[in-house]
Amino acid sequence: MSFKKPVLIVTKFEIVRQLKKPTFWIALLLLPVLLLSIVGIAALSESQTEEVLSSAQSFAGKTIGLLDEAEIIDARLLTDEGFASIVGDDVKLRVYDKNDEKTFTEALDEVKQGRIDIFYHLAKDFVETKEVKYYSFQRDKALLVNREGILRSLLSSSAYLQTTPENALILTNGYKMTETTYGENGEEVNLLGQAIVPLAILVIFYILICVFGNRLLMSVVEEKENRISEMILTAVSAKDLIIGKIISLIALGFLQIAVFIIPLLCILFINRDNPMVSDILSVIEWNPTTILMNIALLLFSYFFFAGACTFVGALVPTARDASQFIAPVMIGIVLPLYFLQLFISGENSALTYIMSYFPLTAPIALMLRNAFGTLPVWEFLIGIVELSIVSIIVLRLTVKTFQKNAINFSVVKLNFKPKKRWK
Repeated sequence: MSFKKPVLIVTKFEIVRQLKKPTFWIALLLLPVLLLSIVGIAALSESQTEEVLSSAQSFAGKTIGLLDEAEIIDARLLTDEGFASIVGDDVKLRVYDKNDEKTFTEALDEVKQGRIDIFYHLAKDFVETKEVKYYSFQRDKALLVNREGILRSLLSSSAYLQTTPENALILTNGYKMTETTYGENGEEVNLLGQAIVPLAILVIFYILICVFGNRLLMSVVEEKENRISEMILTAVSAKDLIIGKIISLIALGFLQIAVFIIPLLCILFINRDNPMVSDILSVIEWNPTTILMNIALLLFSYFFFAGACTFVGALVPTARDASQFIAPVMIGIVLPLYFLQLFISGENSALTYIMSYFPLTAPIALMLRNAFGTLPVWEFLIGIVELSIVSIIVLRLTVKTFQKNAINFSVVKLNFKPKKRWK
């Protein structure tokens, strides 16, 4: 199918017409602006929250009381140096005598008078009750003060000192586990890392059909609603018009994706030192074959989806009818996502094969199988050929339908009444 001059004229006209619309730029820039705004507000809120919490949970200049009747805490932590190593030099510790019966009452009185900020009481039956009681004096109205933190640090540090290094690592989860997976050729494989980029390409396709699907649908209906389709067909053929519209809308769709992805990549680059971002980037493994296969599936699938949307637009006379008829197409496209567990399992089933070869479900099904490494090259080629053939068929049907319904401005009503016989 060669691109003739009328096709290029229609493509250029559609692109320029959309770019001149303020609503197009609002829709185009709204998503990335909202994304950047949300990230900025979240970062500002996080910094302010951390500042407020750090100031609210600071124990500098406060006095901590401790009555350890259960003799749980290691004595080395109750010295000035040991306690300072946990909470800092600005916090004072007062250890009460566990052998004096009046100690508990005296400590409570000191808390009530404000001479002790927090008083921890480890009773003799701590092992049986598994409960620690503490009492505090409120100097402000802060609700998020972590008053349990000091005692928890003392208990965990004491348990660490009183056990072997090996058991301490086990109890505190101080160790990490690494996995090495080998493929059929005996080489190391990283299934998760290989799947990240192909899945990102699938997400791009999903955004295209969700965000840009309505514009694809309306590309043909608006001429019919405005009653200018018959004038357009006097200048160009229906085939050139439909092909030009599809190409222009595909180009505009990828323009919108670029406007969305570039700010996202900038955010990732700015936050590349963030532990979560750096961990994700370190896991990613670039497999050129898998990535190129999903890019090819994206292009052919989007062309097929664009043809299906324009076909629905050519069938119906109004936008309201188009929105009703496009629902089965959208459901069929996203149906494989409801069976995601089957694709993640790593083994193909009868249902995954059916969705891979049924035209509506094939795009996302093939992308999922390719991302998770269950799509051989020969099946990929069959899928590409199938999408190409179906796209051509849909395109021809769209052209024929648009030629017949170009001047149909009302819903066709079926009449089952018997015809009247005229004498």
